[in-house]
Amino acid sequence: MRACVLKAKGGLEQVAVEEVAQAPEPGPGEVRVALRAAALNHLDLHVVAGLPGIPYPDRKILGADGAGEIDRVGPDVTRVRPGDRVLINPGVSDYTCEFCRSGEHNLCVNYGILGEHLPGTLAEFITIPAANVLPLPSLDPALSWAEAAAFSLVTLTAWRMLVTRARVRSGE
Repeated sequence: MRACVLKAKGGLEQVAVEEVAQAPEPGPGEVRVALRAAALNHLDLHVVAGLPGIPYPDRKILGADGAGEIDRVGPDVTRVRPGDRVLINPGVSDYTCEFCRSGEHNLCVNYGILGEHLPGTLAEFITIPAANVLPLPSLDPALSWAEAAAFSLVTLTAWRMLVTRARVRSGE
């Protein structure tokens, strides 16, 4: 599998497209997405420069934003199936902790963001929890891969500020 990797933190000269490990197989509750587009985010520049407290494995796969087609599903996955067009939510929670149960997934004690804490979307495939994909027809079937890929992380940031923090209500 080819991926855009960070060989060492520091600068863009450390970024390369390389062959990496085989495409990951989905486990229980997970899906494997064949990425059709990935977008760059300012977060990617922070990751390349180096973030304190974030481990940097050899050949870290970059990218938080992406969209593609479900390639394979793991056991117990029923809401999507191979061939479905999906948008990827890059914020991965454990969906079991107190914060997740109260709807505050980004406060999860095991929270991670693709490309920062977990392998990212700048690859041919990514394996993630099925809860982290949204079928594209539920948004707009005419949405292009590039538009879908650029949609997720910035939209989540705006949604959190408006809905969770500011508690904006209809009519305001």
